[in-house]
Formats: sequence, structure tokens, C-alpha cells
Amino acid sequence: MPRASRTAIPSAATQTDDEPRARVLAAAGRCIERYGISKTTMEDIAAEAGMSRPSVYRYFADRDDLLIALISERSRALSDKAHKFISRQKTLPDQVVEGLLYLADHGRRDPFTRHLLNLDGTSLARRWAASRTSETLTAEFWDRFLDAAAANKELPPGMSRPDIHLWLANLGLMLMRGLEEGDGDLQRYRSILRRFVAPAFAA
Repeated sequence: MPRASRTAIPSAATQTDDEPRARVLAAAGRCIERYGISKTTMEDIAAEAGMSRPSVYRYFADRDDLLIALISERSRALSDKAHKFISRQKTLPDQVVEGLLYLADHGRRDPFTRHLLNLDGTSLARRWAASRTSETLTAEFWDRFLDAAAANKELPPGMSRPDIHLWLANLGLMLMRGLEEGDGDLQRYRSILRRFVAPAFAA
């Protein structure tokens, strides 16, 4: 049985196509805050959203599919804030270094994106990797800066975008883990990034 009952959602006639999906994602977020990600069930989410369980499956194939969508949504929200910060950096190497640090530090503090640190060995981890969601989000985040640098001839030639996306995605996750499990010394990681990563983006 679901752990909570909720009032029915408005009739379909009063909703746009995206509203039920957004309602499910919002409900999933509340359930995870309440029960934790491992104990949240599709029944909980359906009840929280005021929908039947089959209705939830109209928008998400399964629980992993829903969680990937929720983590992606929160990652994009974090990206919007990070863009304003990174735009103040004057060079592409500075943007990469400070952007990676910002995303890693804020991502590990976010109650949803931090779940990326604990995916190892789970079905969600396998689905996340197979979907290449991390690289897609990385491309969405970084391409505006990479495009601007390329237009200004500040991007070194011969750099493959897919390779950049994969590398930055893995670097970001590595930094999140390092900051979470280590001493959280941003200055040390900034120094490492400036020595080993920034030169790759210097024209």
C-alpha cells in the first residue's frame, strides 16, 4: 500500500502534456527527501502525485528511468546557476577550471545530484552509463563556452567534442567524489586542475 494519499490531480482537460510528467518528477523529489532514494517506490511516487501507478508508467518506463530524469532535471537547474558564475571568467582555461570546481562542489551538496556518487553496482548506474546522460548534460553545459572559444580561435585545433564531453563528465564526477570523501580542499583541487587540465584548453 502507498504510504500516503493525495488529492486527485486536475482533469486532463486543464493540463498541458508536460504537466503530469512534471508533477511526477516533483512528487519523486519529495518522496526521496522523505524516505531516501533506496526506499522510495513507484507506489509512493504515484500516491504523492495523486495518480495511479499505471499512470506514472505512461511517462516513465520504470523507476530508474524516472530517477535519471529527476537527476538530469536537478543537474540542469544547477547548470543555470553555474553559467552565470563561469561567464565571469575571462579565458576558456579559467572557465573550465572554475566551472568544474563549481559543479563538483555544489553538485555534491545537492540532495539529488549527490546520488551520482553512490551509483556503483546498481541497476541505475548501468542505466545511467548506457544512456550517456552524463555526456549529454556535459555537452549542454559546456558547448556554449566551447563554441565561443572556437569562434574566437581560442580553442586548440583537433579537439574532438565528444572526447571533451566524456573527459569533462568524468573529471566532474571524480572531483565530486574527491571533495566528498577527502578534506574538501578546493584550493588543492584548483591547483591540480590548473597544472593538468587547463593547459589542454590553452590556445
